[in-house]
Amino acid sequence: MPRILLITTGGTIACPDKKEARSPESSADGFVNALSGIDCEITAVEPFCLDSTDMTPRHYLELSRIIRVNYDNFDGFVITHGTDTMAYAAAALSCLVVNSRKPIVITGSMKPFSAENSDAHENLRNAFIFALDARAHGAAVVFGRFAFDGRRVTKIHTTAKNAFESVGFPPVAAFENNKISFTEPVIKHSGEVFFHEELDERIEVIYLVPGVSPPVVRKDTRAAVILGFGTGGFPAAFEDFLKQLVDRGVYIIMSTQVLRGGTNLSLYETGSRIMQKYPVIEAGKMNTEYLTMKAMVSLSLSDSFEEFRKNFLNNN
Repeated sequence: MPRILLITTGGTIACPDKKEARSPESSADGFVNALSGIDCEITAVEPFCLDSTDMTPRHYLELSRIIRVNYDNFDGFVITHGTDTMAYAAAALSCLVVNSRKPIVITGSMKPFSAENSDAHENLRNAFIFALDARAHGAAVVFGRFAFDGRRVTKIHTTAKNAFESVGFPPVAAFENNKISFTEPVIKHSGEVFFHEELDERIEVIYLVPGVSPPVVRKDTRAAVILGFGTGGFPAAFEDFLKQLVDRGVYIIMSTQVLRGGTNLSLYETGSRIMQKYPVIEAGKMNTEYLTMKAMVSLSLSDSFEEFRKNFLNNN
């Protein structure tokens, strides 16, 4: 019989059913009891019970560690998580657990598990259906009757039950009446599974606003993600700020505030000028959640800008 490790971390799915001031409570046993009829052996662990706004890279590393020490003993992993930072958790695990042929499924809900008409039961059941499918692999978010690649997913709505979307890419799979259909070809990983064990948090994310002065960047910052305009437009007034960062040895990743389409710095002179004058990396179609986690892993592996660029652009 397949074995699934259920890892609970808190979030709305673990909150009591009340309208205000929700806070998660221990929930692992209740989740297991509600999964009767799922044909697998479930073991549950609860490393922490938090509102997902309190999750940090330290917690993502702990989740990765739990998966690593249990990897050979289970056929898949299901993680319950709050929705507010779920996309960051999925991105982090996509970066930390490389070439996993076993599914690492993150799910949660917009309503507490005990609430009337909660989406928690369906999301949790679909997460197990996905985790038990031989075609599933790697980190994914299962939510609102879809499964999304952990590297592509973002939260697009604060209250709707279909709160997540795979920006610029179709969902991996869809669910209906306890059945799964894959909408994307399964990508075959090459090589054995391996785990990164560090996330270097010394990054800044800088959101450009017309007319607003550049922010003060911490002295220990090693990489800066700059969310520019359009395909990566960068105002001339910010160029001195960019030069100061480069002169300090800060690695620069140029991204965009726009949800779809990605960057193309060479399209306009404002971006082309930056590419020609400074050592910067284009984020392309990476969303903010994934590129920030990828930057943290890449920093932990790099002693130079060229090493960082290579690691950041590596598909692993």
